[in-house]
Amino acid sequence: MERRQVSGRVLVAVVADEMEEQALAILREEGARGVTIASGRGIGFPEHMTFFGLTYRGLESVLVCVLDDDTAERIAERLNRELSLLEPFKGLAFSLPVGHSGGIDMDAVREALARHAPKSGE
Repeated sequence: MERRQVSGRVLVAVVADEMEEQALAILREEGARGVTIASGRGIGFPEHMTFFGLTYRGLESVLVCVLDDDTAERIAERLNRELSLLEPFKGLAFSLPVGHSGGIDMDAVREALARHAPKSGE
């Protein structure tokens, strides 16, 4: 498969497991069409100590999706603001530019999205 030049951004949001549904609601409201969710564990440096000197290692969800530039930036800013992700030990949402794709037939992706696009009024 050929390597193609594309435009867009990969949105990555790392949120506490208990905030996953709130994050997904924001993604839906802002127009994301799909998201990959992975479970993870995180630890900060310096380590966050809790009761009896134990180190906190929270369960986290990692949300990843590919979006247009404006939507990715808008969602990252909203996630950081509404979920307080920029506070220590809360998580983080950011986006990275995508300049090329390999292994993905972008024409087929666009056709599938067009077939499944919401009808006006839905």
